[in-house]
Formats: sequence, C-alpha cells, structure tokens
Amino acid sequence: MFIGFLPYVIVIFIATGLFIVLVDAKMYKKEKQKKEHKASLIFGWMNIALGLGLFLVNWIYNNFIW
Repeated sequence: MFIGFLPYVIVIFIATGLFIVLVDAKMYKKEKQKKEHKASLIFGWMNIALGLGLFLVNWIYNNFIW
C-alpha cells in the first residue's frame, strides 16, 4: 500500500475550491464586482473539478490498473 501526498492534494483542491465558490464569490457579488465574481467562480469550480478528477483517476488506478 502506497501512502503519498496525493490524498492531501485532492482534499486541498476540493476545500479551496469550495471556499472560493462559497465565500469569495459571494463577497464579490455583494460588492458588485462582476469580473472578480466571475473569475472566482471559474477558478473555484476549476479547483473542485481538478480535485474530483484526481480522485477519480487515483481510484481507477488503484482499483483497476494496479
């Protein structure tokens, strides 16, 4: 069994993505900063997608390939 840093990276990607989407984007929307709101939503969802994608690839690798 290999215990590396990948699970920590996955958690960090998902956690920061959720923080950006739930806190940062809401703050920018409240202050009516449209460009910053849109950018924070894009980067937040990118973080969440990367975290979930890494999780899926890691799961497939561990269950089917290795």
